[in-house]
Amino acid sequence: MFEFAKGWVLRFLRVPAEPRPPAGGRVVRVFRAAPAYYRYRLALWALGQVGALMGLVASLLWITFLLREVVSHPTLVFLLQAGEAVAWAAFVVQLVFSLAVLRLDYEMRWYILSDRSLRIREGVVSVREKTITFANIQNISIRQNPLQRLLRLSDVRVTTAGGGAGAQGTHGQVGESMHEAYFRGVDNAEEIRDVIAQRVRLHRDAGLGDPDEPAPLAEPSDADVLAAARELRDEVRGLREALVPSSPAS
Repeated sequence: MFEFAKGWVLRFLRVPAEPRPPAGGRVVRVFRAAPAYYRYRLALWALGQVGALMGLVASLLWITFLLREVVSHPTLVFLLQAGEAVAWAAFVVQLVFSLAVLRLDYEMRWYILSDRSLRIREGVVSVREKTITFANIQNISIRQNPLQRLLRLSDVRVTTAGGGAGAQGTHGQVGESMHEAYFRGVDNAEEIRDVIAQRVRLHRDAGLGDPDEPAPLAEPSDADVLAAARELRDEVRGLREALVPSSPAS
């Protein structure tokens, strides 16, 4: 049943089942979020739903008090009861929808490493893809909050040149800088960090920099320096002989 609903939602939202690999190289590794990441997001979702439910219960108690002690007009009674019924119906609908989106967001999260770059795809309602070449990577760090430590989860943060801190939102996904990318909810953060660092070293050792960057100048050898010095000496001597007139013959 869930697989049928999953396929229907993906077709409706036009989300491809798998992301396209980064161009310009073969896929080296594919990482996925850990199963505990779904439980982590589920715990945060449940806290939000409990808060919304408490608000609805408080609203129901308040309306019940109004209907007993204050409001007696039939029209107002109907409006209050209808509003409360709509609120509860909306809560149930969003409960099912948000839970389905939460599950799909976990299953459709991809972290792909190719020969030359990494690509991260996340999201279902709003699909986000980010590709970063190894030539531009400046820093790789691992982050954990207390709940992630309890679940043995981590986020691997990859930053590139100019990657200042971006405005962070819920789970760090809103307002994220274009110069940073996250491998969220992984249980092998050190392995991912080491693999990326290895690809960066191989990339730089092979001289595969940014194609738009100029090639570095070769360092001159000692023989080239000596030859240039002799050529300069000969040019200076010739210039001096041309400027100083020769002495008249006696």
